[in-house]
Amino acid sequence: MEFWVLGGDARNRWAARHLQESGHTVRCFGVPDMPDTPLPFYIERLILPFPSCQGALLRGHSAIPMEEVLQHVDRDSTVWGGLLGAWREALEHHGSVVRDLYGTEPLTTANAIPTAEGAIQLAMEHTPITLHGARCLVIGFGRIGKILARKLHGLSARVTVTARKPTDIALAEAMGLQTDLTGRYLHGLGQYDFIFNTVPATVLSEEQLNALSPACLLIELASAPGGFSQEYCKEHQLNCLFAPGLPGRCAPKTAGALYAQNVLDDIRREEAP
Repeated sequence: MEFWVLGGDARNRWAARHLQESGHTVRCFGVPDMPDTPLPFYIERLILPFPSCQGALLRGHSAIPMEEVLQHVDRDSTVWGGLLGAWREALEHHGSVVRDLYGTEPLTTANAIPTAEGAIQLAMEHTPITLHGARCLVIGFGRIGKILARKLHGLSARVTVTARKPTDIALAEAMGLQTDLTGRYLHGLGQYDFIFNTVPATVLSEEQLNALSPACLLIELASAPGGFSQEYCKEHQLNCLFAPGLPGRCAPKTAGALYAQNVLDDIRREEAP
């Protein structure tokens, strides 16, 4: 099979290489460290960045307008991407089959691993203390929260996780973790050395942000709009890191190979009798 890979970061480079190593023909345009091939009139199998768009452009160093992408697809095209938003409808209007892999399994769970490892890397790089013995709060107990909490616990951090569902609270306690309620924080917030947010909805108010220890490092892992106000944190010089897209930044080879393999698996499922 022939695939076209457009734009993106290092993940798309490794995705292209994974496809090549799997025996497929791969042509690229705007992919970092890959040779550009002029776009043909028609592309049958198109792989966009993950996530795909930033406004009217494809994500990546090369500013490729989505309007230009639309000129190279039609009703016989299949397009893979993530978080396509309104561009999904535009692609479908051209007749393309659109496969938005954001939030699909097993890619979502697999991507939680480099996200958790990247968060731990950031925590170690930006503080003068060890994670061993540090008081860590993980807000949210979804895929990323579960994996991150387990890895922090394995490093001998003192981990508290927050959730809203009684089943999640019970599971966390069964894993040997301390628990609290998301948004309420009955045990207080001033005790923590690190707070990792994984919830893409407001979970820390301005009043709660004011309650943090000045030395606490707050790491935002959730997608937009995130769990707290970036503007407020900057204005009040809180110790914060905003870390979207960690798989692409910290483990692009792993993340890119996962993305490409999920594209291949998606094709196999569609072709299965």
